[in-house]
Amino acid sequence: MFSAVTEDGQMFHLLGAQQNQKLKRRRFFCPVCGGELAVKLGLQKAPHFAHKQNKSCSIDIEPESAYHLEGKRQLYVWLKTQRASPILEPYIRTINQRPDVMARIKEHMLAVEYQCATIAPDVFQKRTEGFKQEGIIPQWIMGYSRLKRTASSFYQLSAFHWQFINASPYRELICYCPERRSFLRLSHIIPFYTNHSYSSVQTIPIHRAGAGDLFFTEPKPSIQYSGWTKAIHRFRHKPHRFNSKETNRLRLLFYEKRQTPFSFLPTEVFVPVRKGAVFKSPVFVWQGFLYLFMTDLGDKRAPIHFSAVLQQCKLHIHKKNIALRFECSEECLSEGVKQYIDFLCKKGFLRETQKEVYVLNQPAGGIHSMQDLIERDRSCFVE
Repeated sequence: MFSAVTEDGQMFHLLGAQQNQKLKRRRFFCPVCGGELAVKLGLQKAPHFAHKQNKSCSIDIEPESAYHLEGKRQLYVWLKTQRASPILEPYIRTINQRPDVMARIKEHMLAVEYQCATIAPDVFQKRTEGFKQEGIIPQWIMGYSRLKRTASSFYQLSAFHWQFINASPYRELICYCPERRSFLRLSHIIPFYTNHSYSSVQTIPIHRAGAGDLFFTEPKPSIQYSGWTKAIHRFRHKPHRFNSKETNRLRLLFYEKRQTPFSFLPTEVFVPVRKGAVFKSPVFVWQGFLYLFMTDLGDKRAPIHFSAVLQQCKLHIHKKNIALRFECSEECLSEGVKQYIDFLCKKGFLRETQKEVYVLNQPAGGIHSMQDLIERDRSCFVE
């Protein structure tokens, strides 16, 4: 941490040029517990304070890496240039919390938390709710070092990352890299596999970033279908030897009902649905079960009611064939399923005959060549 209290009760911030010898002669204390702090003046990390050994504090203070300390320092300096009146590491006594920086942006008070270490879900939730309780907007920023890109526009996103995404009003992930001095903004995140998601990506150098735009402006929707079709292409050419239980159930069901090998799953079960993030199951799993239900009705020339498709989705969730990423309302689940059906209508696979009642407009299956199937993937998902 950079903040401490001096012997005469004044707040002191360890930023900027300091004379090391003078610092070593002074005594500093924790603003929270009052315990004496050691001044760390090594070469690997920025100068900072740390509790002396065996001293407990009422706030759980995570060890701060050099990466974290430098990132926090840069964010604080940046917020000063934004005229956001930032306060470094203020102690909020009513909730016993100490955000990295507090700032006022567009008449809103924000608690900016720069998180580089793993944080338990209950701790993350407690901190988030604590700020909200005080009328403060929690603004989580992840350390860029915690992000792994797996392909163009695709990132490995675990439950740790989804905490940040779900806490964001725009379902986005904002990262910061002190080495590159840039923000990375992932938005319109669409899962392909459980921990592998497509995202629109925006890189913003900190000297060009506006705090109001970064924190209070919703990114424009966009998707590069070329990246999505490449992910489908990789799926079709990879061996599927180690499947989850839900994936294996779907594989067997497609073979039983459609005599379809797993690599030949129809294009219609790979639809990039924005609201599909509610599903933890891979995109082809949750859509695959719904596709089989709809095409079974279509083969019988029976109408396909949206309410029946939604009910079928709930049934598969109950049977653990489809897994949810987080608890959600029926409205949220309904939006995901509706976006999927709307896309199938847009592409002519389904046709709406009356409100939320559909018929199958194209025969299911029928493609037996991998090359033809890949071409269909490309033609279905065009920019």
